[in-house]
This record gives sequence, C-alpha cells and structure tokens, in this order.
Amino acid sequence: MSKKRVEEKRKKERSRRLLYAGICAVAFIIVMGLIFFAWYSNVPKKSETAKLWSIDDAGKLNFTERGKVEGRATVIENTDGYTLEKVVYKSFGDDVYALLRRPKNVTRPPVVIVLPAATITKEADHATAEALCEMGYASLTLDLRGNGGETGGYWVSNWTAGFDDFLAGGDPVQYKQVYDVLKGLDYVKSREDLDGGNVCLLGESMGGMWAIVAAGLEPDFKGVITISSCDFELPDTSDAQALRFVNAVLPSNYLKDLPPRKLAMFQFDGDIVVTMEQGKALYDKAYEPKAWHLYSGGIHGVYDKAYGADLRSELKEMLGK
Repeated sequence: MSKKRVEEKRKKERSRRLLYAGICAVAFIIVMGLIFFAWYSNVPKKSETAKLWSIDDAGKLNFTERGKVEGRATVIENTDGYTLEKVVYKSFGDDVYALLRRPKNVTRPPVVIVLPAATITKEADHATAEALCEMGYASLTLDLRGNGGETGGYWVSNWTAGFDDFLAGGDPVQYKQVYDVLKGLDYVKSREDLDGGNVCLLGESMGGMWAIVAAGLEPDFKGVITISSCDFELPDTSDAQALRFVNAVLPSNYLKDLPPRKLAMFQFDGDIVVTMEQGKALYDKAYEPKAWHLYSGGIHGVYDKAYGADLRSELKEMLGK
C-alpha cells in the first residue's frame, strides 16, 4: 500500500473517532440537561412557598386552602384515666410536635388546643393538660416554634429575624406559628375519637396572643381563653414595611373577628411579666361577649387552682359541656 493511501486511511480514522467523540459529548450534554431539568422542576421555588400566605387590604394575614393534614401519633402513656400521645403533623413543610391528652371517661371529648408561654415546652405545661383532662376535655398542647421544645426554627419572638424573612419574600416564623395552630385544628378534626367540631383555644402569656390571631382567622374555634396575655408591644417605627409585617399578627387587630365567640382573659394583679394594666388594655379593646377574671398574686402564664373553677365555667359555656 502506498504511503499516500496509508495517510488517507489514517485521516479517515481520525475523522471517524472525532465524529464518535462529538456524538458522545452531545449525547452526554443532553442526558445531563434532562437530569438537571427534572431535578430543578421539583425544587420548591421561594415564590411558590411564599404564596401560602398573603396580607389583604385590611392588613390581615390570609392563608391559601390548607388541604389535608399530614399527621401521626404514638401512645406514650396509657393509664386507667387517660391516654397521652405524641403527635407530629406538617405545617409549612416542617414537623410540628404536640402532646394529646385524652380522658378515657368521655366519648369523643371536646378539645382545647393549648399554646404555652415563652420557654415552656409541651411537656412542661402538663399541669394545664392534667386540669383539662380532669374536667373532661382532651388537650392538644403544642411546642411553639423555637421555644425550647422539639418544633424547630428560630424563636417565634425573634421579630428581627421574622422581618428579615418578610423583606426577602420568605416565610416569617410568626406567620408560620399562626398556621401551626390552624393545622392543629385540622389534625383534631381528622381524629374520629375527638369532637373536632367542638374546639377552643387556650393561650398562656405569649401563647394567648397567637391564640387570638388564629381564632380571628378561623371561625371554627368556639372561643379563646388567655392566661396573662396582652397585645404585642414593639418599638415604635415609621417604617411602613415593618408596620405591615407586625400588624398582620397583632392580636388587637383580630378582636373584632372573634364575636359571637367569647374571649375570656385571666390575669393576676401581681404579675410583673404582663402587668394587670397591659392585660386590661387588650381586654378593653375587645368586643362582647368577653370576660375579665382577676386574681391576687404574681402567677404568670401557667395553670393555677385559683382560677380552676372559673376556667371550667368558661369552657362549659364555650364548648357546651
């Protein structure tokens, strides 16, 4: 074979190899592009998650349709008088943890959703749950976000972090907290062994503030009881965005949405965390029907036998039994 023909053969071979390499490279790029597209299409976009909440023209918080609740429960105590279950349900895609205490001597008991005070976990708030159980009510006690319990996130009273999320188009923990309460109601309604049509809220200190907002948004709650609660008191600001952010979860802005359901407020005159004057100021803004219960002492945001009988009376009026 001549030298010229050998050279031509080599050129053809090189061209063939280059063609194969090009085809393989293009195929690889196409495959990787399809894989990336499939992955990216399933990644939640900030604009998509932000659509879960909005603020209306009146400055109030609104949520989209909540949909079916995703929850599970595990029995951790089973006594002659009650069962205690650890409940986990989804809210904003996060796990919210709660304790469900259910009396055994009542068939399908009414339910009180309990929102503890700052730094009080669902386990630490057992006195309230035990008292409600003795009265014949089931209780779902939530771990508030970032409050020292199992529900994660930064602290619900971190308004600076919440405002940063608000400005960035994200989901402020304060708005998530309200939604957690609403999803708690959805979970109660999903249980056949509970009277999901007969549910009220009991909030202690900071929990009472969230309770008022949640009840203002959800008419299915039969009433609201607060222990040592007042309006949120934040530094004065002329920042329109900051005002819009805070006012969307300001308890006093939702008082007019409570009637005909009752608001019952419990307060101790020696409370130095939420003073009697602060509590009464919120009560005075509320609409009828409402009730103000004042006691001597410095108790703040926890259950005390001093108001046990009055609490039972208010619950009986709200829940009908």
